[in-house]
Amino acid sequence: MRGRGRGGRHPKSGGKGSSQEVLLEGKLQHKGRFGFLISEVAGTADAYISGPSLSLAMDGDRVKVRLGGERNGKRMGEIVSVLTRARTTAIGFLRKAGKSWAVVPEGSDESSALAVLGFAPGAGEPEPGVLAALKIERWPTVNVPAGGTVTKILGQASEPAVRLSATLAAKEIDTVFPEAATREAEALPLDPTPAQWAGRKELFHLPVFTIDGADAKDFDDAVSLEELPGGSWRLGVHIAAVAEYVKRGSAIDAEAVKRATSVYLPGRVIPMLPPKLSDHLCSLRPDVPRLTLTCWLELDQHGAPGRVEVQETVIRSARRFTYEEVQEILNGNEVERVTPAVKAVVLKMGALAKKLTAVRMRRGALDFMTTEYNVKMDEHGLPLLVVKRPRLDSHRLIEEFMVAANEAVARTLSKTKVPFMRRLHETPDPVRLQQLQEEMGQLGLVAKTSLVAHPVEGLQSLLAAAVGHPFEETANIQVIRSLKQARYSAEAGGHFGLASKDYCHFTSPIRRYPDLVVHRAVKGFLKGDKTSHVQGIDLEGLAVHCSERERGAAEAERKAVDMARAAILGRSVGQVFEGVVINVTTAGAFVSLPESGAVGLWRGAAATIGQKLKVKLTGVDEALGRIEFEPVKDSLPNQIRVTPWRNKNKRRR
Repeated sequence: MRGRGRGGRHPKSGGKGSSQEVLLEGKLQHKGRFGFLISEVAGTADAYISGPSLSLAMDGDRVKVRLGGERNGKRMGEIVSVLTRARTTAIGFLRKAGKSWAVVPEGSDESSALAVLGFAPGAGEPEPGVLAALKIERWPTVNVPAGGTVTKILGQASEPAVRLSATLAAKEIDTVFPEAATREAEALPLDPTPAQWAGRKELFHLPVFTIDGADAKDFDDAVSLEELPGGSWRLGVHIAAVAEYVKRGSAIDAEAVKRATSVYLPGRVIPMLPPKLSDHLCSLRPDVPRLTLTCWLELDQHGAPGRVEVQETVIRSARRFTYEEVQEILNGNEVERVTPAVKAVVLKMGALAKKLTAVRMRRGALDFMTTEYNVKMDEHGLPLLVVKRPRLDSHRLIEEFMVAANEAVARTLSKTKVPFMRRLHETPDPVRLQQLQEEMGQLGLVAKTSLVAHPVEGLQSLLAAAVGHPFEETANIQVIRSLKQARYSAEAGGHFGLASKDYCHFTSPIRRYPDLVVHRAVKGFLKGDKTSHVQGIDLEGLAVHCSERERGAAEAERKAVDMARAAILGRSVGQVFEGVVINVTTAGAFVSLPESGAVGLWRGAAATIGQKLKVKLTGVDEALGRIEFEPVKDSLPNQIRVTPWRNKNKRRR
């Protein structure tokens, strides 16, 4: 998926005398002696770059390229300038030539080597062939390569722990907080005092509770529901008041900006905020007072939104529910330590959530049915097994309430013209939608209308047609891949996937910095101050930074899960599995194992997306998280025959 990042430009002609000059901006994919500018303009092809100008930039840098003609069917380009650098840390293999050292990024040749200008104290003993982290201090020119100081010798690339450390270092994900941030956090109390919540609305009388995964450690959102006269509802979404403790200009805030997001690895969390905040003071634990920012949303009997109020509050959570416990209540079963009042509220929440879903679907939201997987770790922190996470009504309940609160806050801030960080999701690229329509047609899944002419109606009908279909999961994956990436921005805009005209992230300030920015905007609005929270801040620049950190965290999380899957499957080399083709590239076909979500490469395959077959696991590289298959010949059909399929047993939605 490609999202149009900040500064995305349409190809444009130069000024007088340069009418033929066409410039394009985008990110560079560096492949050693050549690279590609990834186009962010619908219908515009990527540009192939080689030659001296390629040495000006590094992988992931945002560059401006002058487009030329075509050569061997490739659109050519030349780098004119580097707009922004992707990172200040490089990870690669140490090489020695004479008395000099260099770091060569993995997958690159010597032409991409970075010069080692020195070794930091305590970095470790240099040794040819080991992975190392280098802080870039000199940017490349046409004649001089990039260079910097080796900050850490990571170790042998064949060791999974080293590979994970390298992945985190490459994404500049720090696992240790600076001393200044730690000192500030330790000076904070474990619990708020009555003096601290003076002036806030006390909600101790209200049945408020959290609903999270069984392995969750931080609880930043709680919910409540009250019936109003005439069959309407008052939904309360109570979010940890992180902005009360994390002040602009503090060491904690500076580190939170840098991190921008928490990172969730198997059996481990790298938090955005120090544990004193994320696990204690800002975590809505049961039976203790916690400062919150509450979004009150009135909903009519059909679930349509009405009056919105945002208020500074203090709550005492009555219960820490897991999704499974709430599901038991929704199913009519008994759960221990649940009062009749709380049980009644949970049942009403389940009914309301279904109405909210129906409202969103009518206005054009997309309803995905993707499978989530959870890596179980043993007591030593080693991967044990991967299990499917069932899609429960309790998950949908919380998702609907959080979406409703995010929309309500965004509408309020937009209406009052308070600057804030939005969450944008733009309309898909028509070219990609046309490809999707053709791919799905090969699987027998046909939308009721053209995806290009009517993307909302077309995608909705395509997802509906996939429900219960043998290729349901494949279809959902392909639809998601066809969409652009959501991003943060200070610019006005909506969210295509949610069919929201205004949307922001408000509900997770413990783990996402954009939510903390929104909390500050709300606090300013409540005090009649609309702008202090953004004074001295390049809000759009901060939004781009948060988007990039989000993507980096997601890539690190995927890599860690892939490594865990590879470690688990490494015990089963030679065994046969049922798989489905989810992608086809020049390297071959990527086959997914539905039971674990593991994806491996069948090299050189000429397969079809959605094809089901038996594959034998032939190789695993745990350190890289890579898996390789070969097909079991008897399972290969001579021809893939797919006919339009009609759902005879519709699933309850």
